[in-house]
Amino acid sequence: MEVLSFSDLIKIIWVNRKLLMTIALVTALVSAGLSFLLPEYYKSTTTFYPAKQTSVPVNETILRRGNPSEFGQTEEAEQALEILHSTSLHNRIIEQMDLYSHYEIDRTKPFAYSDVLKTFRSNFSGKRNKFNSIEIVVADEDPAMAAKLANMVTAYYDTVRYEINSMRAKEMISTMESIYDKQSVIIDSLKQKMDSITALGVMSQFERAYLIQAYAEAGPSERVGLKKMVDINTKYGEDFDIFEKIYDREVESNLYLKKFIIQTKSDAENQLTQKFVVDTAIPAERKYYPVRWLVVLVSTLSSIVFGVSLLLIQSKWPEIKKQLEA
Repeated sequence: MEVLSFSDLIKIIWVNRKLLMTIALVTALVSAGLSFLLPEYYKSTTTFYPAKQTSVPVNETILRRGNPSEFGQTEEAEQALEILHSTSLHNRIIEQMDLYSHYEIDRTKPFAYSDVLKTFRSNFSGKRNKFNSIEIVVADEDPAMAAKLANMVTAYYDTVRYEINSMRAKEMISTMESIYDKQSVIIDSLKQKMDSITALGVMSQFERAYLIQAYAEAGPSERVGLKKMVDINTKYGEDFDIFEKIYDREVESNLYLKKFIIQTKSDAENQLTQKFVVDTAIPAERKYYPVRWLVVLVSTLSSIVFGVSLLLIQSKWPEIKKQLEA
């Protein structure tokens, strides 16, 4: 047995049309009045591209850092969003702008911090657009405050990112300086060994070639004086060459390491911008919430649907009850 048909629905609406119209009218008036009591919110938007991060060999003396001429890709955009949604960044905004007072939240009350953080985050959004730009939107009852908060978010993005990179750079500096000191000890040790061999009369590989040539071309009387030098260079020359090659390699390695440390210190001490701002936020001229006509429309339609539903249940309840019992 069919409980409800379309004709039944039309009949109920027609029979109770005056009641439904009254409900709709009262709801529209009430919702219109209440909509004027709702706080008005304005939103401001700022857009920026994160700078591209590049990683190059140590011998070019450049630590991983922002490229001054290239926009970032998806990876940089996703990293930027993580920072923009971080508690560290939001805490700075809350304290700098004194959002406790702005949102009228008493600092001394329990969960005050959770409340102010929740309120700010409910009015804040950040998303990655199609071409990897980052769009920051902040809503507030004060249009000037909304713009100020949006611009401050992008400003603190640089600060937080710099602090993260700086902390990592300082850890690297400590490690690299320790390695540099150890390498310097090895270099000094090699230099001492080379000096001790040189003191015996051992020459460099290039000079030994001339010595041997001079010995070969010398007369019998001259060879007597050169033979001792040739014997010493023959005996210790190979050791000297090995030490010299190791020494040159270690000196070159330490030179690159020193340049790397200098560059890393520079990156740790100098805060460079990590973004390209496309649009800065400005105070909005029109509110975006509430849309009063939409509030009235949704409220009115909801009341009509609710009223019709109650009337249907009232008229069909005996049949529904009978089927349920069956």
